[in-house]
Amino acid sequence: MVVSDPTRPDNPIVLANQAFLDLTGYTADEVVGRNCRFLQGPDTAKSAIENIRRGLARGQHFVEVELLNYRKDGSSFWNQLLISPVHDDKGSVIYYFASQKDASSMRLARELAATEKALLKEVDHRSMNALALVESVLKLTKADRVEDFSRAVQGRVGAIASAHRLLSENNWAGAELSDLAQRELGSLAIEISGPAILLPPHVVQPLALILHELGKNAQMHGALSVRDGQVSLRWHADETFLYLLWTERAVGNAQPDLRPGLGLRIVTSVVQAQLGGQVDLAPREGGLSADIKIPLAMRPVV
Repeated sequence: MVVSDPTRPDNPIVLANQAFLDLTGYTADEVVGRNCRFLQGPDTAKSAIENIRRGLARGQHFVEVELLNYRKDGSSFWNQLLISPVHDDKGSVIYYFASQKDASSMRLARELAATEKALLKEVDHRSMNALALVESVLKLTKADRVEDFSRAVQGRVGAIASAHRLLSENNWAGAELSDLAQRELGSLAIEISGPAILLPPHVVQPLALILHELGKNAQMHGALSVRDGQVSLRWHADETFLYLLWTERAVGNAQPDLRPGLGLRIVTSVVQAQLGGQVDLAPREGGLSADIKIPLAMRPVV
């Protein structure tokens, strides 16, 4: 605690107890006669100082604020400051009584609690995204034989898991679209091109499943199911949307069997329901053309 005298120029400290000296590292001779602002430093918030000034000017019964102060050795601490005016019999302020409490540990605990809450919220959101994708896969995947069902589900969940690993490698800051495309389509004869685009985390896993389905569909029913078939994936983006263009072309007389497959229904479902985007799938001679538009802004899981 300290006591200051506002009747003297610059409201100097006239009394400081030992606890204040221990907290700040100063001696009594270095404190008495100085205004308390000497505890302020480069990172002391101006808003906190203004709150003190405004509260004292209004003659409030007490002013309470938490601000960053500095010790004699230059180290900082969070000061839970309480200032109360002392009046004489006529109502005039003759002293200010101020108590200081080192709130650094308490503030750190609050920050850790807030960080933990934010982290848990983010983990919950990521889990909901992944579970929503798996739920879509299980609902839409159909097969007459258990082995076929298992194989289809494993491939789709594997694409989601691979994207999860990519996000983890990038500390969940997102993923480069080219890296994601190479992971899902690199083993296939597909021309992949587009500018560097950092995908936000919520887009990565759904897009991995979309690319997986397009690749599998091309192998089973599209241009990659015939000799010399060609497939390309190109993209670009603006500040709001990602645009993907999937193009298949069969070379020569061999033409693919363009039966509508389950994979394309999954593509449509994920683009529209999971990502809130638009998709135009156009089976044509030589293979599939897919025009996909995906918003890059965060949206809740549907």
